[in-house]
Amino acid sequence: MANSWSNRVKFIVRYMYDYDNNGVLDRNDFECLAVRNTIMEGNGGWDKEKYAKNKDVMINLWNQIADIADFDKNGEVDAEEFMGGVETACKGKSYDGLPEAFKFFIEGQFRTIDVDGDGSIGLEEFRLDCVSRMAYPTIEALDNSFKAIAEGGTLTLARYQELYAEFMSNPDEGCVACNLFGPLPVLD
Repeated sequence: MANSWSNRVKFIVRYMYDYDNNGVLDRNDFECLAVRNTIMEGNGGWDKEKYAKNKDVMINLWNQIADIADFDKNGEVDAEEFMGGVETACKGKSYDGLPEAFKFFIEGQFRTIDVDGDGSIGLEEFRLDCVSRMAYPTIEALDNSFKAIAEGGTLTLARYQELYAEFMSNPDEGCVACNLFGPLPVLD
C-alpha cells in the first residue's frame, strides 16, 4: 500500500511540492521552493544569480504542473488533480520523456541533497534528506532504503534521475525506486 503508485504521487505532492503545507499546490509553493533550494545549494549562503535561476525553474515547473493538472483552472492543484496530470505526462516514461520542468526540478533536487558537491549522494546525505521531510523510528529503515538504490555506495545524478522518473512513472509496487525517499508512509 505504501509503495502503490497513487501513494507515491501523493507523497510527492505532500512532501516534495506542497511546501506551505496547505494541502494544495500553487505558485506560492514553488516560489518558496526557489528560496529553499537556493539556500540549500549555497549551504546557508545566498546567491542572487542562483536564486533567479532557481525561481525561473520553479515557476516554469509550476506552470507546467498547472497546465497538465489544474483541471478546474482555479490556480491550485490538489493531490487528485496532480495524480491525473502525472498519469498523463509521466506514467510509463523514462527520465528523458518527462516534461522539461520536471527534469530541471529533479536535477535541482539532486544538487540540494549533494551537500558536499562531489556529484553523488552518499549515505549521510541521503539520511539528511529523508529526515528533513519525515520522522523515522530507526536508522536501519533509512540505511536499507539507501542500500536498495545505491550503486557502489553512492547515488549519481544519472541514477537519481532514473529512479525519480521510475518513482513517478512505474506502477509496480516492488520497483526499487520506491526506496528513493526512504520508507514511505501510507497517505489518505
